[in-house]
Amino acid sequence: MKRAPRFPSRWAGWTRSLTIMATLSAALGACTSMDNVLYGAREGTMEYPGSAAGPDAVPTYVVKNKDTVDGIASRYGVTTQSIVERNKLQAPYSLRPGQSLLVPGAKYVPPAEPTETASSAPAGAPPGGPPSGPPGAVKREALPPPGATEQKTAAATGPAATGTPTPLAPAVAPAPPPAPAPPFQWPMRGKILTPYGTTADGQKSDGIDIAADNGAPVKAADGGKVAYVGDEVARLGNLVLIEHPGGYITAYGNNEAVLVKKGEAVKKGQTIARAGASGGAASPRVHFEVRRGGSKTIDPMTVLPAQ
Repeated sequence: MKRAPRFPSRWAGWTRSLTIMATLSAALGACTSMDNVLYGAREGTMEYPGSAAGPDAVPTYVVKNKDTVDGIASRYGVTTQSIVERNKLQAPYSLRPGQSLLVPGAKYVPPAEPTETASSAPAGAPPGGPPSGPPGAVKREALPPPGATEQKTAAATGPAATGTPTPLAPAVAPAPPPAPAPPFQWPMRGKILTPYGTTADGQKSDGIDIAADNGAPVKAADGGKVAYVGDEVARLGNLVLIEHPGGYITAYGNNEAVLVKKGEAVKKGQTIARAGASGGAASPRVHFEVRRGGSKTIDPMTVLPAQ
């Protein structure tokens, strides 16, 4: 009497193993934080959860050099705020190569394909010939007159007979033009107490200080979303950060009172705070900064209209 096949029991063992692996993968994915590094993963890649991952698993991005939170959010179709909150990032949102970030709702972006060279030409292609492309429209040609075939063949085989390959021009995509600065407006009109950059006494200022009356309205330089409200940044008192299109962030410090909340959408010119001397300021003022890409500051005077 023949034994019954053992295939069902083997499949059952594989099923149990896959279930255990999927459970461990989901648990490890849920424990990922901004301080984790995906060892062995290539920088600049997004790791998407598999079909067996748990319900809480989200895509994980491995940071590469010069990456910014705004750039990652733009590429994968998510908001900067969702990355900041999920990974508990603190302003100015600095990243380091190899750091892993949870990116909830990241859309699939295919990896960049390497530039095609002569070595990747299909089998049977003539040496030095151009890489094959997608089929195009059929080109109709008239038959050559008698005797012309031999001349045409000799001319076509001339370069190939010499054995000299035809060089391929590298495919270089043109760099996109830089995004223009948004049309910012002054948060408040007044005398400039401290300019941007290094002052005469050697102190560095990442923005400008504008003299103000105590309690005067402080207005949003452009429409956007409130990214931060608090007094945790030294010498800036009641600070407000607003995110704007194009990766810009504006900062408003030394306020007496704040009139908006984190996550609130604001319009250009909307009153967001009342000027004051919080944070140890010598007199009522508004400390105003403009940042690009999360941490790079620019001179506010270059994006503001003349007073």
